[in-house]
Amino acid sequence: MTEKNIKPKTILVVMNDKPRSLEIRKTFKDLGYEVISISEAQEAVDICIKSIIDLIILDLNLPDSDGMYVIDAIRKFNNELPIIVATGRSNIESKIFAFDAGANDYIVKPYNILELVARVKNQFRYLKVDDRHIFKNGNFLIDFDAKNVFVNGVEVHFTNFEYKIIVLLANNIDKSLSHEYIINHVWGEGGQDAGGLRVFMAGIRKKISKDTSSSKLIRTEIGTGYRMNSIK
Repeated sequence: MTEKNIKPKTILVVMNDKPRSLEIRKTFKDLGYEVISISEAQEAVDICIKSIIDLIILDLNLPDSDGMYVIDAIRKFNNELPIIVATGRSNIESKIFAFDAGANDYIVKPYNILELVARVKNQFRYLKVDDRHIFKNGNFLIDFDAKNVFVNGVEVHFTNFEYKIIVLLANNIDKSLSHEYIINHVWGEGGQDAGGLRVFMAGIRKKISKDTSSSKLIRTEIGTGYRMNSIK
């Protein structure tokens, strides 16, 4: 994998404080990160479902809902995404609720932007990274560090859930995975049904179908689930 294919990490800033949000955006973009800035809780959850986000900086005081809703919603389908709460709530109850809900860190306004940068870097330092870094199967390649997927050398964009399905299949190559197993590992128990999973699989197949060898990559195990085949 060449360096030009490595994407910078993407930070989602969810904050109703526009001046502070702009400061965070500029600071992290200057450091080489991709930054998405929004102000509403539901939009934050939707973005995390549809896109690959590497870290969230989250205020608790949002116009459409409490920021705790974002933590609760995201933890239902993603336990590894780092969430740093950056808020004006300094009471111990808010801190406890945030950590119990699944926040990784908590910083109270007013805070020095350099301290926030240090906390973000600290979260990235301890993120779990697949030891292999690169998975290659025929013309199909996953760069685990950058969360990029390539088919025949061309990058293919997958949504957050599609990417999680692809990685799960790759980590269990040549093994038949049941619908229930995939659903529990991607969404959590009760988070999807077999019909919904089929929709996601159809989307994945459509995106990789232009390459003939990759079209044989994922096999449907009738009445059971799915399997990623080894491609020579």
